[in-house]
Amino acid sequence: MLVSTTRMTILHLISRYRWTGSAEPAASLCAFQAKAGADARLCCIPGGSLEREAQARGVRFLNAANLGRNYTPWGILVTARSLARCVSRERIDLLHAHTQHDHWLAALAQTFFADRKVPLIRTHHETRKIRVGMVWRRILNHDTAMNLVPSRAATDFFIESGAMRPEKVRTVYGGLDFSRFRASVPPPNVREVWGVPKDAALVAHLSHIGPDRRQREMLEAFALLADEHPRAWLVFLGQGNKSTVSELRERVQTYPFAARVVFSKDYSEKNLSWPDQVAATDRVVVLAVGSEGSSRGVMEAMALARPVIGARLGVLPELIEDGKTGWLADPDDPLSIAGALRTSLASPETAARVGGAAAALIRARYRCERQAEETLALYREVLGEAAHPPRQASSR
Repeated sequence: MLVSTTRMTILHLISRYRWTGSAEPAASLCAFQAKAGADARLCCIPGGSLEREAQARGVRFLNAANLGRNYTPWGILVTARSLARCVSRERIDLLHAHTQHDHWLAALAQTFFADRKVPLIRTHHETRKIRVGMVWRRILNHDTAMNLVPSRAATDFFIESGAMRPEKVRTVYGGLDFSRFRASVPPPNVREVWGVPKDAALVAHLSHIGPDRRQREMLEAFALLADEHPRAWLVFLGQGNKSTVSELRERVQTYPFAARVVFSKDYSEKNLSWPDQVAATDRVVVLAVGSEGSSRGVMEAMALARPVIGARLGVLPELIEDGKTGWLADPDDPLSIAGALRTSLASPETAARVGGAAAALIRARYRCERQAEETLALYREVLGEAAHPPRQASSR
């Protein structure tokens, strides 16, 4: 095993073409590792929004293999062989996979086609499920040098599932790029665009609109306090497919406060920036963890000093200290959600203090620079172990 004597050469793999889910954290990690001095490159499915957005962030690309979902035997073998040849040709020191598809392709390439094997790292952005069969246990524990997860809760879940040995899992929290994530100065009048009064207490349900994101629980919780807070408005802040959004609209119309409910996606043509939309709200409610696991939406809201009511699940209790940097609630219980939201609305002074503490925490601890430093330190650890494997004890 030869390690670059100048700087590490890392190839990040992500078999995606859209700028959703795990795409942004993977591309951001690659970009910030390069800023820290590593030769970090990205291989993705070209021609989509992922490629365009990553280019805008200064990411370098390497067309190592076709990561499209070709499951024919010939397609699988060609892709794995191309990846192995690229590792040798480009003198790659380490592979970092970001999805299940490119993970098993990289393991296959290393096992059957590599004339120069390198350590394989996997970040598990999706933390709600894991393969636990014999083949995947081998990939996760034998073929993979380390599995990275975005929370202690995910670490416990993966270990308890039996899929990974404890020494094969490491928690590395996500980070934000504060050079790109900031509200406009002066801010645009987002509320005027949405038709929300200036003096409204605007509550945002921040999430992609989907069947597993608890829009129904949000509506029921809002109904419990709509009468006592007649100036409270609700915005569903996020996109969603047509059928799911239509179903939610129909449900909204069954409530007497329907006129106080807004869908941000109705104003997509106005090209309002995401930070400006979040900054236009007074409270943010997040009742599910997205497919990138680190809950960037919560970190973004907290970074903008918006008081967050978060679900007691996934990484959220690790980001939010109840009553100090936000409030926690049972995501399946509208009474619990309404109670936390009511507490946050009771005192503007308390909400401002909590929001300020949240912003200070995120900006101090959850930066892309810190995430890049931690992963690069892990790479050095793994490369050192690969270059100097422990001696086997004698059987005599």
